[in-house]
Amino acid sequence: MENSENKMGVMPVNKLLISMSLPMMISMLVQALYNIVDSYFVAKISEDALSAVSLAFPIQTLMIAIMGGSSVGLGTVLSHSLGEKKFKKVTDVANHGIFITAIIYVIFVLIGFFVVKPFFTSQTDDVEIVTYGIQYLQIVCIGSAGICGQFLFERLLQSTGKTFYTMITQATGAIINIVLDPIFIFGLFGLPKMGVMGAAVATIIGQTCAFVLAFILNHKKNTEVKINLKGFVINYN
Repeated sequence: MENSENKMGVMPVNKLLISMSLPMMISMLVQALYNIVDSYFVAKISEDALSAVSLAFPIQTLMIAIMGGSSVGLGTVLSHSLGEKKFKKVTDVANHGIFITAIIYVIFVLIGFFVVKPFFTSQTDDVEIVTYGIQYLQIVCIGSAGICGQFLFERLLQSTGKTFYTMITQATGAIINIVLDPIFIFGLFGLPKMGVMGAAVATIIGQTCAFVLAFILNHKKNTEVKINLKGFVINYN
């Protein structure tokens, strides 16, 4: 839609600030629910299980910080290009965002395989806490494609002013996590009891569902951003 004007260029400033900021504030609140919900249900297993999940939070926070920082930078450049009506550059920026996100995901996977165990053993000598922590954090790191993709495609929506849709995607992921946590942790409805691993699996399923929904909404609603990786070449400028 190269001939249509994005709302950020025509909407009154006060109305624009409210329409964009409120969904983003709600989205940030919803994002915090993942750790809170995991802690609530894991605490019902044992004190050691809760300690293990709590020790994992700094790594999870680092993941969010890295993806948040890179996607904010992506969104800033994309919004600037959109304002200048450089639509080819908008597509190029989005493509580079996907490439960078893929690299970040690979780094998280490597952390899951090689960093998680020494991280926990450096924090405590309690074997049960270390075991729980490794079970939880390895799954979260190796399955982090969901949160990586979620951050990327939500920021693409935000960069074109469609913050309401990011609220929907984050709420969807959080609700799925809330529903699946007790089912997987305690083995409800005939499923195997997974304990701490169940909390991790519920988390990555929720994040992956949010990622898929954000991707669909970008394809259907975000007409300003055209993603086309065919012939993609890294551009350092």
